[in-house]
Amino acid sequence: MSLTKKSYEIIAEELQRLIESGLIKPGDKLDSIESLAKEYHVGRSTIREALSQLKAKGLIESRQGGGTYVTSAISSMSPFQDLPVDNPLELSQLLQVRKIVEVGCIELASKLRTQSDIEELERILNQMKDAIGNEEISQVYDVNFHLAIAKATQNPFLLAMMESISTVMSRTIRDTRNLWLYSRKETAARLFEEHQQMLKCIISQNGEAGMIVMRDHLSKVETVLNKN
Repeated sequence: MSLTKKSYEIIAEELQRLIESGLIKPGDKLDSIESLAKEYHVGRSTIREALSQLKAKGLIESRQGGGTYVTSAISSMSPFQDLPVDNPLELSQLLQVRKIVEVGCIELASKLRTQSDIEELERILNQMKDAIGNEEISQVYDVNFHLAIAKATQNPFLLAMMESISTVMSRTIRDTRNLWLYSRKETAARLFEEHQQMLKCIISQNGEAGMIVMRDHLSKVETVLNKN
């Protein structure tokens, strides 16, 4: 668990990405506080705090008769929010951006990561392991993991850049993961192992190896995309 972020902030961010990626749609009812507390292994007060954050952002609302629902209008301050990623060329261009930024991020994160950064990455990696076989939630944890690497660089500009494209990543990472899986050469377990390798490089502060793992990880997806 991250020592720099409170539990409710982490949960609020994960729920927000579920909403922004369309996995939880406008008008959908969220699970009960009790169910969310059980899912995230936290107390109900933590879930209430997370929901309060989302309400303050206008992402959810409480309705008469009980229940919390996603609002019909979801806005984003990201300048990348409205960029189209609807065809293979645009998806390939997004992967090019990710490769340029994230290869550099993992190198810097390997040098500057703190113990709290390692703990946050380990927490997300454990979530990814538990979610193998559930592609919808795996998508969210995938994005969270890459954002946590950017955070571990200790560079707020890099983190802000990654956060600004996280919504676009959430919308498209499902497609890239599916292309990877449907290529019949890789499995969800293999995807998890590659993220595990990234974390090992960060823990051992081996930036060069981390860059190779990250570059290969994104290049494989790009290769499968080009073939399809």
